[in-house]
Amino acid sequence: MHWVRWVLTVGWLLVIASLFYDPWTAALTTPDHPWSPLRLTGECVPVQGQCVEEQPYPIGATLFWGAIVPSGILILLVFGHELWRRICPLSFLSQIPRALGWQRQFKRENAQTGKVRYELAKVKPDSWLGRNYAYVQFGWLFVGLCGRILFFNADRLVLGLWLLFTIGIAIAVGYFYGGKSWCQYFCPMAPVQTIFSEGDTGIEGGNIAASAKGPHQFPSHLSCPTRQLHCTPVFHVFIFSARCFKVEVFDTKVEDHEVERKE
Repeated sequence: MHWVRWVLTVGWLLVIASLFYDPWTAALTTPDHPWSPLRLTGECVPVQGQCVEEQPYPIGATLFWGAIVPSGILILLVFGHELWRRICPLSFLSQIPRALGWQRQFKRENAQTGKVRYELAKVKPDSWLGRNYAYVQFGWLFVGLCGRILFFNADRLVLGLWLLFTIGIAIAVGYFYGGKSWCQYFCPMAPVQTIFSEGDTGIEGGNIAASAKGPHQFPSHLSCPTRQLHCTPVFHVFIFSARCFKVEVFDTKVEDHEVERKE
């Protein structure tokens, strides 16, 4: 699994590098290329009454949005978040401070023995981040989606800078907090994981019906997260309602089944 993380991370970094400098892949989009599926047709595109000819372009951004992002979602949908967290390049890069031994630590001294020990900084459950990390994750996802529509799709340089900024934040989180704090508290893919990889979705997720013992007894990871988010309408409707909907539908089906058995 370690070499898989290395291959995916190096490949992703090469794609990011191609967003800044790529004099080669534009040849794959020329109209006269013999086999490339990305070659242009050579026809002009009418824009405001004028004919604009398509120009060959580097395929880094196309590869990122058309292959890398859908592949990540497919892995979440089929294999679940456990596999994704093991091979995710951002999760791997966030562990660089740990590998180098450059993590924030607190000095702890035993008052009785005087023994000194150092412990890694961790996110406390009662801290602001521990209580509101879902807002941070969704906010990052919202900025990324809006940024793609407004900026990233139109400029490869802006997309590359955004990805480098995200990598820098992941590494910084790995320095300030121990463990996989990036995955747990900051990753913008976490809301997507909530929808695709929990409940009865994914090979590792199992069957929701098989794990339920009664009409109101579900696995702990299926509890509707909006209860911890004070039923914020944006989360309930836009992200987490899909997950809650699965639970509510199954609850209704079980209750109907119980009624039929009594009759």
